[in-house]
Order: sequence, then C-alpha cells, then structure tokens
Amino acid sequence: MPVANDSLPFPSGLPSPYVPLVDEPIFDSSKHLALEQPDHSATLQELGYSADEVNACVSSFAYSSAFRILSEEGVAAMRHVCDQIYNNRNENAGTGANRLGSYARGAGYRSRFIKDFCESMDLTDHLSSIAGVTLRRHSVPAVACGINYAPEDISRAVDTWHVDSVAFDVVMMVTDPKQLKGGEFEIFKGTKTEGRQLLGITGEEGRDAQLPDSRVTSIPFPDAGFGFLQQGTMIFHRACRLLEKAERITMIPSFEIMPSAAEDATNSINMIDWADPGIHPELTRFEIHRTIARLEALLESITLEDDRVALAAAIHRATDRLSAFTTKLEERS
Repeated sequence: MPVANDSLPFPSGLPSPYVPLVDEPIFDSSKHLALEQPDHSATLQELGYSADEVNACVSSFAYSSAFRILSEEGVAAMRHVCDQIYNNRNENAGTGANRLGSYARGAGYRSRFIKDFCESMDLTDHLSSIAGVTLRRHSVPAVACGINYAPEDISRAVDTWHVDSVAFDVVMMVTDPKQLKGGEFEIFKGTKTEGRQLLGITGEEGRDAQLPDSRVTSIPFPDAGFGFLQQGTMIFHRACRLLEKAERITMIPSFEIMPSAAEDATNSINMIDWADPGIHPELTRFEIHRTIARLEALLESITLEDDRVALAAAIHRATDRLSAFTTKLEERS
C-alpha cells in the first residue's frame, strides 16, 4: 500500500474496452517538461466566496493564468499519443446529456507516456507550489488522466457550464490554440452557486447557455503545451463552441490533496453515475484508501483521557464518506 502522502497506484490490468498503445515515446521530465510559473492567480475570495466557504477548502487558490508545462518535444510526443487514442475514445455520450461528447477518460490505462506525465513528481510539486497545498496524481484513473477532443458536431459546446468532480485539475492545450476560431475556455466571475442559479441547474450537471459577458472571463492559451490549474469543485467553467471545425485537444490531468487523511473534495457520489469502464472499483479503492488514512491518523491521536462521545464523533468523521459512498453504490445497483 502507498504511504499516507501518496496516491494509489493504478489497478493491475485495464478495463476491457481500452486498447494500450504500442507506439509511444518514454516520458522523460527533463525532455518533455518546461515548467514555468503563471503570471497571476485568482483567489476564491475574489470570486465572492464567503470566509466560511473559503475556510472549508484546503486552499484559497481559485485558478491561475495559463503557464508553460510541456516543452516543444513534449508537445509533439503528447500530440502523437493523443492522436492514437482518438480511435479508442470512451463510448458513452458524457457524464450527462449536455456534457462532453468526445473524450477519453482513463487515458493512463492506454498510454504509459500519459500515466507517467500525470504522476511526474516534477509536475505535481510544481502544481503544489501554485495551489498552496500538496497535490499528487489522482487515485481514480478515470479522472487522473483525461483527454477532451472537439465534438464532431460543432454546434455543441466542447464542454458546457459545470463544476468538476475533483478538487484540482489542469486544462492543457495539446493542439495549437492560435489555429482555433471559438473554443475559448471561460470561467464565471462568481461563486458556483451564483452560476448555477443564473442557469437554473443544480449539482454538477452541465448546461450550454450564455452568461452575461460582464460575469465571464476567458483563459487565453499562448501556445500548445500551456495549461492552467484550477480548484475544480469551486470554479464554474466551460469550453465554448468552435466556430469552425478544427482539431482541439486538451489534456485534463486531475489531482488529489495530500496527505491522504486530509480533506479532499473529490465527489465520488456524483461519479458513481458515470458509465466509464471500471469506475466503481476505482472509486471504491479511492474511498477505502483515504478512509484507512483517516482511521490511522485517528488511531495515532487517541489518548486514554478521550471522552467516549468525542471518540464516536471522530470515528464518524473518519468513516462517513465511505458509508455514504457504500449506500449510493447499493442504490445504483
């Protein structure tokens, strides 16, 4: 088992619909990464979140401007890999009727290059310094390594207004953004509650609609290999429609908060309803792993003077997420 400050290794094997690549480079952070700092970052307070809402998060970081992640050699290698995975995209129509239509979740199953990129310590240490909290590659492979492609029907948004099911993720351009007309990445300048209320939606469902221009900001990408970091469960965002057909590929690696006993906003309850192969075992591993870490931390903290009521409350705090997840699994069946 991993130590408490690391994510779970990928499960052995891979879901049967996924085809592993046979033609890909070997990831080398010294050749394929060219990490730079963002010019600026926004805070949750700047989006209008209250002090209580910010204190409930592990970091006040909201999102950054785009910064360089891949070198030119890294861009070429990632493009080569993503182009091959295109023909092995996920089959279902997305997490909801109005969400993604062309994507590959769990890309780390198909590509060792992508897996090694997503869990590179050089990358996660760099992102941790930006977010102000320790991050590691997400233990749920479906979201740890994702790729979004342009939909074949460009009347559809690349991705509609929504919040993510993971605490932190990166959106990185693999193709040249200068060749695109449309397809901008937009963030709502407000809280997720405000954004949902304006569009009349709840939860993490998406909606393809226009918000007032004064309430929206875009994240410009100077070139392929640039990406930005966001606290995904707190940021209401979308990728706009393309105005002309074009190749638009983004890499979406996701990360969990360390140590494993810490609070992490991954919404496993929501992800139970996804149709990705292997998603239920993946989520179960994740919730068990973090529950064990919380129980181990509790075990180390118990003293002989502890009150029985306080002990019971501490046990519930350590196990409530796993209990709720188990109940939802049973309902799903």
